[in-house]
Amino acid sequence: MRNKIIQSLTTNPLLKAIATAIAVLIWLFVTNSNDPVDTQLFSNVEINIINQDSIADIGKVVEPIGNGTVTVKVTERKSVLRRLSRTGSDFYVEADLENINAMDSVPLTVTCANSAVTWDEMEMNPSSLKVTLENKVEQEFPITVAVSGSPASGFAVGTAAVAQGKTILVAGPESIINIISQVSASANVAALTEDTTLTSSLRVFDKNGAQLTDSQMSRLEFKDSSGAFLTEGTVNVRVTIWKVRSDVIIRAETSGEPAEGYQITKMELIPSTTSLAGTQDALDEIGRYLLLNEAIDVEGASDNIRVELDLADTVSDYTNLRLLDTENSTVSIEVEISKSGDHTYQVPLGTIETQNWPKEMKLVFTPADNIPISVHAIDENAPLLEPEDIQASMDLSECRKEGIYTIPVEIVLPEGYELNREVTVTVSSASQATSSENDSNMAEGEQELESE
Repeated sequence: MRNKIIQSLTTNPLLKAIATAIAVLIWLFVTNSNDPVDTQLFSNVEINIINQDSIADIGKVVEPIGNGTVTVKVTERKSVLRRLSRTGSDFYVEADLENINAMDSVPLTVTCANSAVTWDEMEMNPSSLKVTLENKVEQEFPITVAVSGSPASGFAVGTAAVAQGKTILVAGPESIINIISQVSASANVAALTEDTTLTSSLRVFDKNGAQLTDSQMSRLEFKDSSGAFLTEGTVNVRVTIWKVRSDVIIRAETSGEPAEGYQITKMELIPSTTSLAGTQDALDEIGRYLLLNEAIDVEGASDNIRVELDLADTVSDYTNLRLLDTENSTVSIEVEISKSGDHTYQVPLGTIETQNWPKEMKLVFTPADNIPISVHAIDENAPLLEPEDIQASMDLSECRKEGIYTIPVEIVLPEGYELNREVTVTVSSASQATSSENDSNMAEGEQELESE
């Protein structure tokens, strides 16, 4: 019986075909039961534009419409779909500009890195890339260097400049070139102690101050002023590092003569020192002193003169020298003009004799350190006094009640000297109970004297 069945199958072609079909159906049923076919979407797959030279040859550039991505739909077995990256990196979508049609549309093609996925199992949305053709233009822009970071202690950035020149040529779609306002290269100088050349990627900003996107940058070409193409949009930034000299003393000179019978008794500069950065030769030329390049005119003066000068004007007269960025460039200068024979003495507050100090009150004095006393020598050639030659006292009986008082200071001078003006001290008086609560809030610059 068995032999008859085998003989019938081997000699009957129809039965052979039926048996094969049944076998295939059984295989498909088993396969789909264990590994069914499914559909999956892969979004934001980037479109790669090729053969752009074919458009550039006619003086045009392509500006894609949309976000430059597509969604790929794949219909395959689940086991295959699971092996595909969810980011869509397994797919390569291409727009060949040689295939652009009259409707300014470029058909898209897609391939998959996984050979199990064939072209007929993939669909794209959209299936073509809409583009606009723009004029390709070129424009020259100045290039600036944006410095970040700080050199090592004791050093500062002297200069930072692009080695390829002060300008750069940018070519690309007219719509992008028209919105460019600035081209910049960055230089991180952190911890540098010597001159260095850094490689920097170019950054381009629009007229609103926003940096161009990667997509916009990819459609631009960069060349130096000689026309040499800048590979990968990078330039070399040459950074020179200077040394820092702190506490350089600022000096000023005067011109002219004060009015008859008057003289210069003092000159005060605020600040009196500054910090400079420069090459070693420039710092050696300066030394420890910086003389302002503008003299203070005191011609005919009979009163104090106050002026403000810009220190940067003086520093600019030197080569390879500058103020530190943290320095204030404004210098306030006061020239004290006094009658001939006049002199101002600073008498310590603590040496002034006090009388009738109210024991129940707490007194705070202003000024807190020294009392300026202007003295005139009847003989202009008389020697200067010492502070201890001046006797000073004040009566505090008026301060028995709370309040703020202006107390005159009685001055006794040696023979041959006279006081130019009245001397006073401001005294704040408060009861001991009240003042104990406010001790922690005592104003800076005030001092409390102990009663004698």
